[in-house]
Amino acid sequence: MKKVLFKRYFIAIFWVLFEILFKLRYRFNYIGLENIPHDKAVMLLGNHVSWIDWFILQLPINRRINYIIDKDIYNWKLFNWVFRMAELIPVSKKASKGSFIETSKRLKNGKIVAIFPEGEISRSANISKFYRGYEYIDRGDAVIVPFHIDGVFGSLFARHKGNVRRCFLKKREITVYFGEAISQEIKADELRQRVIKLKRMKI
Repeated sequence: MKKVLFKRYFIAIFWVLFEILFKLRYRFNYIGLENIPHDKAVMLLGNHVSWIDWFILQLPINRRINYIIDKDIYNWKLFNWVFRMAELIPVSKKASKGSFIETSKRLKNGKIVAIFPEGEISRSANISKFYRGYEYIDRGDAVIVPFHIDGVFGSLFARHKGNVRRCFLKKREITVYFGEAISQEIKADELRQRVIKLKRMKI
């Protein structure tokens, strides 16, 4: 019981501090939130541009998002305890079956799961190849919602940081576009085009 309470308080305090810090540096806009059901399992699929994408997606959503994370990053000694407390799902490119089973379990329990099909943080402004891993997950009745994160590339938390001075001084505007629910059978190449379309059309 004490461990559960500690976990809840820690996450709450951690989240409040993060929210205060990032709202000082960023202005967040969300379009299409009505496309995310309030009472159904959801799989969010979209681009990966920074180390804070998890925070950006979670900020406007009251339900907790379950994230899949690369096992090598999950095992970082400095942050592993945080990742475990946040109940992230580690996945390995060599052995992903167990991770897919756990992801399927959470979806069948009505949770929200977010996956970045690029497999890593983008090193350019273009959306990279989408891998097919998510296609092998038993999604049950989960609603599939595509998203596009815009405005983070070139920031301090991206792989490509652009002008360092501007990163510190300029307040950035970040916009996330959530598209309408798509077919569960959508393939990686088509999904990538849908996400690119969100960027171009700004839904």
